Amino acid sequence: MSRDIISVDDVYLNTLGTFITIVNSASPIPHSDSFFNELFESKCETKPATFISQLAYYGEIAVGCVKAKLITDKISKTELPGVHIETLDVLKAYRGKGVGSKLLEYVENRCKQYHQSELYTYVPSNNEGAVEWYLKHGFKLNNDRVQGYYEETAESLDAYLLMKRL
Repeated sequence: MSRDIISVDDVYLNTLGTFITIVNSASPIPHSDSFFNELFESKCETKPATFISQLAYYGEIAVGCVKAKLITDKISKTELPGVHIETLDVLKAYRGKGVGSKLLEYVENRCKQYHQSELYTYVPSNNEGAVEWYLKHGFKLNNDRVQGYYEETAESLDAYLLMKRL
């Protein structure tokens, strides 16, 4: 029996730098240090946030990553109950090889473990490739365009909400 060329593993403190490098290389959206550090800071709090994070490997090379957050109550108009995929990134040279699908499959399995049936993400309105990818993977495009969702980028301020019921 052969081993799958694509594998996923937890993000550890000593692999956080790799995670950050992949996100900064593959994502058009800039992220603050706190976006990454909260993966580990939350474990020290009395009521920690639940994050789902993984690095994806193609062979032995880290080529993709995902960070999602379990949200139990509606926090705001953009933070809905369910699991919010905050970032899912694959290095350009490894796209189309099943890396993103493997990461999404992992998140979906964790959703089931947390008894969550709603999975959602926001995608910049000018990122047609990402919108198509999520639609191909069973997400539905919410009719509303979220104005000003990405305030920290000059590229596209607006986002589409994509949702998947598991």
